Amino acid sequence: MKPEHKKQIQKFISLGLTEREAKVYITLLSKRAFTTLELQNSVDIPRTKIYEVLQKMLSRGICTERVIGKTKYYEAIEPKQAFQRVLDDYRSDCESEFEKKKSSLESIVSIFNPVFEKNKDFTYPLDFVEIFKDKEHIQEKYIQAVKDSRTDLLTFNKGPYVCDTPGRLKEQEEEEAKLIKRGVVCKNIYVQEEMDNYEWLRKYVKGQVKLGQHARVIDSLPIKMMVFDESKVFFPLIQNGNENNNLTMIFIEHKELALACKMLFNMLWEKAKPV
Repeated sequence: MKPEHKKQIQKFISLGLTEREAKVYITLLSKRAFTTLELQNSVDIPRTKIYEVLQKMLSRGICTERVIGKTKYYEAIEPKQAFQRVLDDYRSDCESEFEKKKSSLESIVSIFNPVFEKNKDFTYPLDFVEIFKDKEHIQEKYIQAVKDSRTDLLTFNKGPYVCDTPGRLKEQEEEEAKLIKRGVVCKNIYVQEEMDNYEWLRKYVKGQVKLGQHARVIDSLPIKMMVFDESKVFFPLIQNGNENNNLTMIFIEHKELALACKMLFNMLWEKAKPV
């Protein structure tokens, strides 16, 4: 076997031949016909294996066998013809395998699609609840909820505030201004004591009112709360010992809860005074 044939052997292997079959075929191409003994010596394949290799090659249709007297001679089939047959067999095997897999898939679909359809609308009890434990994440969720709002935003405004940095305050002001501009009704109730104590809050409210926010003040609010589009509610979880001004908020998509919160808002709105 010549050194340059090593690369070609890999190409034959890629077509489905074994290394021994590739070596025998390349050897058969080198002259008209070979006996079993000649092939064994040329390719260095054990006598017990050379017959097995030749029988497999005969079944593949890449060589032929002729018997002259008591001697068997083996000849290579012309490469184009031989390996077109190999390629056709490969295609046939692939198509057969494809049909088997297709049949298996159809069986799986017929059995399990009804199971999927039956259960796809199942809602886990807490799928509509999200909890946010730091102000950056609370800010992100609030801003996204404001962007998604289409009808109204009702707010009980009281501390602790997420907008306690200039950056977060500015972002809220800008998104709330866009909200009002696209026609969403924005109503806020503020705590009178906080309005009296925080200059930044008075300035913020004044600016938002000019843009179209409806604002009122009241002596006290039971909870910090936002209601979006009568379908989503954002409010804090109870925290004891909140000296560090920390905040954990819960966001719930629940129409009935949002409606109840809106009823509470409207009741306190009637009691509150215009800013």
